[in-house]
Amino acid sequence: MMQRIITNCILWVVRVISWLPMSAIRRIGGVLGTIAYWGGGYRRRVGIKNLGLCFPEMPESEKQQIIKKHFQYLLTSVLEYGLVFYATRAKICEVVRLKNINYLYEYYRQRPIILVCPHFVGLDIGVMRLGLEGVIGCSMYSAQANDYISTKLKDARLRFIQGNCEIFSRSEGLRPIIRKLRETNGLFYYLPDQDVGERDSVYVPFFAHQTCATISALPKLVSLTNAVVVPMAVYRVDDHYEVEFHPAWTDYPSGDLEADIIKMNQYIESAVLHDLPQYFWLHKRFKTQPNMKRGDLYKQL
Repeated sequence: MMQRIITNCILWVVRVISWLPMSAIRRIGGVLGTIAYWGGGYRRRVGIKNLGLCFPEMPESEKQQIIKKHFQYLLTSVLEYGLVFYATRAKICEVVRLKNINYLYEYYRQRPIILVCPHFVGLDIGVMRLGLEGVIGCSMYSAQANDYISTKLKDARLRFIQGNCEIFSRSEGLRPIIRKLRETNGLFYYLPDQDVGERDSVYVPFFAHQTCATISALPKLVSLTNAVVVPMAVYRVDDHYEVEFHPAWTDYPSGDLEADIIKMNQYIESAVLHDLPQYFWLHKRFKTQPNMKRGDLYKQL
């Protein structure tokens, strides 16, 4: 009961904040993000560590500045969850714009589509905007420690979508995704840039770090569903968000698993370089390493 009361109080606050202009939310988020940067010492060090592994030649001052900006973007996006939970259709369309969506429509309903979506701070609101176009798909979620907020988040992500759309728990694996893609010729929002352990992963480069444990499922998903891969990314641009699509990949998969996963990581790298501070640097992306106990890379932080 107390958990629900606290959660509902937080939701009330973000609902009030969602009535503010985007410029005002950005300013408040910038202040809170700066406080979080200085107060969140461990996560700050994780972010700086990740940047150091990816860009070993980057000066320390530049890494600190990027992570500080990331905290500001991150706290702003947290405040903007009031839009995810409560904003009208018109408001979402106003603050989230679509770029090059023709790359998606070229295949939509003709073949299953796997949208490769890197972890940027505006991902949830960007995907919600796509649902307003009548584009129906499925995705996966990781359960939160707070069961009530998990349910509220799932409901919020689906509130504008009418039709055969589902969000599956990551614990269910890929079987329901494969079945759904085959049945509907719909979309799968695929977020592959997380460390889920050595099983079902391969060690390939991510920027300068040569042993990034990367989920190897994408080529298999494409083969089993006859899907096409369309890369996308969500960026904050001034006081709105932009969902940008890229041309579908051809000749994928190639039959060379490592080369196919490297291709995926290279796309993510190009998306990250478009705006380094908006990428989610604070999770332990390189926790799994060969010949090393899981997590030891971050042990001394």
